[in-house]
Amino acid sequence: MNSNIIPVLSGLSNIPIDKFQIDTKNDMIKLNFIKNSNQIEEIVFNEVTSFYYLDHDEVTEETSASLNNIMYCGTQAPDYIDISEDDDVAVSIPNFVLELNDSNVFIEANSIVINKKKYVV
Repeated sequence: MNSNIIPVLSGLSNIPIDKFQIDTKNDMIKLNFIKNSNQIEEIVFNEVTSFYYLDHDEVTEETSASLNNIMYCGTQAPDYIDISEDDDVAVSIPNFVLELNDSNVFIEANSIVINKKKYVV
């Protein structure tokens, strides 16, 4: 794990998203942001092995998406998933959670690039 990523991610909040791209051919998820005071222009998740989108169906009048928070779970991820030990099921465990307006995206990726700086996790 790259411990340098946690302070970087904790500083990201309420950033308006310009474009959200899921590229399954290249195993990548990319977020481009509207110019903002945080100077974050792009976040790319590379070597994505799985992702899950959860919409909370909350009625909102907001018309633009915003990245409210991004969390690196690392080895804590199993705490978020209820898996019975009796089940013989292969489960992908996300290491990132993105909070977007009224929804969440759970991502399992091997690296993340923030403004062209790569963090291997």
